[in-house]
Amino acid sequence: MPIGEIFLWWLPTVVCAIAVIHDLRKREIPDWLPVLLAILLPVRLLLDQEAFPWWHYVVGGVVALLIGMIVGRGDRFGGGDIKLFAALGLWFGVYAVVPLALWIAIAGLPLAIVAALRTQQDFAYAPAIFIGVCVHCLSPELIQRMML
Repeated sequence: MPIGEIFLWWLPTVVCAIAVIHDLRKREIPDWLPVLLAILLPVRLLLDQEAFPWWHYVVGGVVALLIGMIVGRGDRFGGGDIKLFAALGLWFGVYAVVPLALWIAIAGLPLAIVAALRTQQDFAYAPAIFIGVCVHCLSPELIQRMML
């Protein structure tokens, strides 16, 4: 696998893994993590031979930001989670936003159940984001294949 391809798919996974560590320890995701993905987007577009036009990624970031803000209204999805999800939408593009949101929601369900059983008002959501990104990176077309 070429180094460029490794960079394209695994940088967001590494960023999310770091977010998990911070979220579990401090209940906060540092701003530099989503900023890193945003800053490195031009490199991603240069390395990816099959990249969509640049606006595809910008729209993905905006759509992910809007979804995150809607979900975040109930205080279950914090500001760091919203920014990270928006950066992931920016990184993967608009076509990946809904599948990512689906995988993240599926991964977050057990976390939400455990938090409810413990009567916690909130919980670290970065682990669910990490799992969703891993599923997407390992099999980006999995949802389409499941529908066939």
